[in-house]
Amino acid sequence: MKKILYYITGVSLILSFSACQKDFLETAPTDKATEEEMFSTIEGAQVAMNGIYRMLYSSGWSVGNTDQNFGILSTKLYTSLMGEDLLQDAQGNGWFYFDYGYDVRSRFTAASWRPYATWNFYYTLISNANVILSKEETLPGDPEAVNVVMAQAYAIRAYAYFQLIQSFQQTYMGHQGAPGVPVYVEPTTSKSEGKGRGTVEDVYKVINNDLDKAILLFSNNKESQEGYKTNIDYYIANAIKANVSLVQNKWADAVGYAKEALSKPGLGMLTGDELYSGFNSVSLKSVLWGAEVIADQSTIYASFFSHMDARADRYAKSSRKVIYNWLYDQIPSTDLRKKWWNGPNDGGTADLKPYNQHKFRYSNMNSDLGDYIFMRAEEMQLVMAEALANDNKLVEAKAALETLMKVRNPQSYQSDLNGLVMSKELKMGSIGIPTTLMDMIILQRRIELWGETERIFDILRLKTGFDRKASGTNHTKTFSWNTLDPKNKEFILTIPQKEFDGNPNMDATKDQNPM
Repeated sequence: MKKILYYITGVSLILSFSACQKDFLETAPTDKATEEEMFSTIEGAQVAMNGIYRMLYSSGWSVGNTDQNFGILSTKLYTSLMGEDLLQDAQGNGWFYFDYGYDVRSRFTAASWRPYATWNFYYTLISNANVILSKEETLPGDPEAVNVVMAQAYAIRAYAYFQLIQSFQQTYMGHQGAPGVPVYVEPTTSKSEGKGRGTVEDVYKVINNDLDKAILLFSNNKESQEGYKTNIDYYIANAIKANVSLVQNKWADAVGYAKEALSKPGLGMLTGDELYSGFNSVSLKSVLWGAEVIADQSTIYASFFSHMDARADRYAKSSRKVIYNWLYDQIPSTDLRKKWWNGPNDGGTADLKPYNQHKFRYSNMNSDLGDYIFMRAEEMQLVMAEALANDNKLVEAKAALETLMKVRNPQSYQSDLNGLVMSKELKMGSIGIPTTLMDMIILQRRIELWGETERIFDILRLKTGFDRKASGTNHTKTFSWNTLDPKNKEFILTIPQKEFDGNPNMDATKDQNPM
């Protein structure tokens, strides 16, 4: 892994993403001096952490194809396109269309394509978090303040490993002994020797240990964000842990951590006009985690909104992101969310095309601005409902789901729920008619979190596969291979060739994912 480690490692990379660290760059040009100065104070350590946060919504880390590599939301977009609910109506400039068409796995030798971009992005986060965590025992200052910095680094490292293991291997359940991804918990340099893949279980142990440490370190300072929703805090760490627990089928844990995340003061689900605000502001009351994007801090043109908002003369205008017509048809006309998309007969302008999305819109098209939302309260509400149902607490699960549905479809949510069989069995699959409580929970997840969560990860953990061939489908890409096979090799990325070239403990003939 030497080549990748050399590229991603070092505090100098952290600094390059930190707009407020000009003085450090000017006065301490070497990596060694920069590291010494930065970690001489808690404030400097937080600046290093802020550099990591900057990466979460920027494209400066990308080797190529920066137009489709802008941090966390680029992952959420391409993994949504790998499923069935979100699609592109045309190739346009080509960005993300190769993910949608499953034409990226063969491109593992190129540094500008999805396998390397994903690998490089999350290992860059890990490498920089490891630099910060290596100072846990030596960073001077108030111990509680040190704890907050380290808690953030533990949480971001856990999040990065969680994203990696879901991208490069099948889901946890049933694959605990399968090859995972290399795990590094100490700083690495160009001279560090790469590690082997280990197992899926090994990776999840690190993820859980890191999140447990983060939650513990945050426990005495739960309100540590200080108004910056980009900064991971106690509640975000709990939310990440809830998602991890859901994948591992630890139902009681998932419920507990989701409840804790939802206990954040001032947090609430979106209502009224907030639903149509464009999901472009971290000030929305349901936002747990997000990034405030301002004009002088990001490569704005190549952004999530440039790919989503067809009103602007950007990528979405020639390649609109639209909803699967099957999913649209499942949304009652009385559901307030139906307005997030055009109907089947809308047409005539660049914006008014059938099924085009309006959920995500620029806050200012002239300045290409819009905040990035990473996690909302509604996600935790749905995690709680799903975990309760799987734990056979069906009455509580129904109540948890009802809490969301009554503010989304106040006119008919009761009839929608009362007609269901009280069962944790998921019978609907990718398409079909919801008949059980679990069917409705998952359907509501697909509607509410459209474009916000990684749909292919849900397909993997639920073991449903996907179906793009409903009657009258509006999908422009369907396949001859079996998309309903929950273990299909196509659902996970190939490992980039650069990893094999630089890591003596990774053998391309043995360690590459199935081709």
